[in-house]
Amino acid sequence: MRDVMRDVVVVGGGLCGLAAAYELHKNHIPTTLIEVKPELGGSLQTKTVNGFIFDGAMMAHDIAEPGRFEAYLAELGIMDHAFVTDEGRLAFDAGNRVLIDALARRIESIPRMMRMAVSTLGRFDDGRFSICMENGMLLDARALVVAIPALYAERVFYTLTPEISYRLLDYRYDTITRVSVGYRTSDGLPLVIPPDTPLTEIQCLTGTPRTPSKNGTVIQAALRFAAHDLPDDPVGELAALMGWPPNPDADHIATWPHSDPAQWRQSDHPRTVAHIQSLLPAGVALANSDYVPTSAPPHLDERVQQGIDAARRIIAHIG
Repeated sequence: MRDVMRDVVVVGGGLCGLAAAYELHKNHIPTTLIEVKPELGGSLQTKTVNGFIFDGAMMAHDIAEPGRFEAYLAELGIMDHAFVTDEGRLAFDAGNRVLIDALARRIESIPRMMRMAVSTLGRFDDGRFSICMENGMLLDARALVVAIPALYAERVFYTLTPEISYRLLDYRYDTITRVSVGYRTSDGLPLVIPPDTPLTEIQCLTGTPRTPSKNGTVIQAALRFAAHDLPDDPVGELAALMGWPPNPDADHIATWPHSDPAQWRQSDHPRTVAHIQSLLPAGVALANSDYVPTSAPPHLDERVQQGIDAARRIIAHIG
């Protein structure tokens, strides 16, 4: 079944996809957003447990260009909900959902197709792009923003641009599980990572609105573990390893298999991304943290900017 034509389809409702959709919407480009999951935001999910606010992704972020990003947050009306940690990172008082919800509010009027999966992208004889859905629906669009991880983009590009699929075939991820704990006190909580452990990073926020008490603490530990490899009691074992009280007042465990690409740490990743970008047909843009041309994990604002830049390329194409 072929659905009504539309100007731009954004495939993927994570951070980059939302930033792209908002930029298109600001410029009055009719846009449809497709997201396979029941909610927007990708890995940037937030959960409240016993009054503690936990993030499923990194909770405090390095920012490459603070001035520009602060202006963007002000535009979204959430600058008052952001603060800078003692380590100089940016965090949100109510978790990463502050940013996701602000972007989602700005595009409330555009059509959203939630819990809908794209199977393949193609092209009609008249030059418009085809978006074949897994449920059999067929959409038309003048242009596309593909804002999904490389793992899935490899499949959807197979018909439209097979060489892109080939270039994405070996994309690998370093699965990180983030274990978060909340304590109503900041006393007796060492943060030095012991040697020879799967811990990759520990972040700590004390005395912020993320806790129900003034001196409460939220700690997030990133472990190089897939969910099925975790011990039976990951919270208890983490507390014992770090020397924390054995029974935190709240805890949360989140695994996002595709949030930490191993490719970020490869020196040739920027060159590979540039080559993939050169293979894109006119009218198609990529927007996902997997495609940020960096040899280190990209900053939060770089991910947002990638969505903005993708939208601007589409706007220039449409004219």
